[in-house]
Amino acid sequence: MHRQISLAPIPALPVLRTSAHRPDESDVIRQRARSGELARIARGCFVDAAGWDALRPAEQHLVRLQAAADRIRPDQVVSHVSAAVVLGVPMVSSLPGRIHLTSVGGDRRTTNATFIVHADLDPGFEASSITTPAGLRLSGPERIAADTALTLPFVDAVVAMDDLLRRGVTRERVREMLERRGPKGRRRALRAVDFADPSADSPGESVARTRFDEFGTEPPVLQHRFREPGRPDIVVDFWFPAAGVVVEFDGEVKYRDATMRGGLPVEDVVIAEKYREDRLRAMPGVRHVVRLRWADLWDGAALRAKLRRAGVRMTR
Repeated sequence: MHRQISLAPIPALPVLRTSAHRPDESDVIRQRARSGELARIARGCFVDAAGWDALRPAEQHLVRLQAAADRIRPDQVVSHVSAAVVLGVPMVSSLPGRIHLTSVGGDRRTTNATFIVHADLDPGFEASSITTPAGLRLSGPERIAADTALTLPFVDAVVAMDDLLRRGVTRERVREMLERRGPKGRRRALRAVDFADPSADSPGESVARTRFDEFGTEPPVLQHRFREPGRPDIVVDFWFPAAGVVVEFDGEVKYRDATMRGGLPVEDVVIAEKYREDRLRAMPGVRHVVRLRWADLWDGAALRAKLRRAGVRMTR
């Protein structure tokens, strides 16, 4: 399968650095930080506080990494969740304030205020490492998948694996890497790798799948295509055939982002969604259409209630 090794854009937020060689300038930077004008993001590194607060967590992590890049030793590679963020792999839980690295050939885990340095538990990874245009070395995609599966909660691991599989990461190779590791976290990691599905089209769909599994629903069909002669097909996020229920995840981005709307006004998108749903409800076998938002995914009782009202059976 063709790999899509794209990198997340680094926000254009200048980093100001203090230095013993520039004491006057450094004093001014510290004064601005004490006043709240600047935010400290790493030892001796500061950025505009308002600009920092406006960034998403993944963007903040990228700025931290950029600020600390010169402190990464030649025998270390960016790894785990930090490498995933560089590749633009989506994360749904909070991101760490420190940068994750792996010490090539190292056998001990060390930490400081800026870095978490992992032992190299799979030395064969170096053959598939990635070097960014800025000169950063990252673990290879399969190694990133294995490391995140081992260290992230199940939901986050599935979100990351769904994305990496869509980019061409090989599930079998990730499993081989996990089998070579110790027993800690391996069972959960293997379950996340086996559960992952590249057909999940967004982080919200990935999280929804883990919730359906948690509740013991029938396995939904992803990206099911409903056909009607003479009219465009309708592809839905989830189809529960036994219950006759369509479930759609409504991420707000498709309404807020003009590129996702194809330049159309929000009102036109909403009207088009209504016509589409009317067509869906008229399809043979469709009894209910359920629409989910992010808030539903984090509220188990609300999600169960929506599924129950629609007739989706749950066994757990």
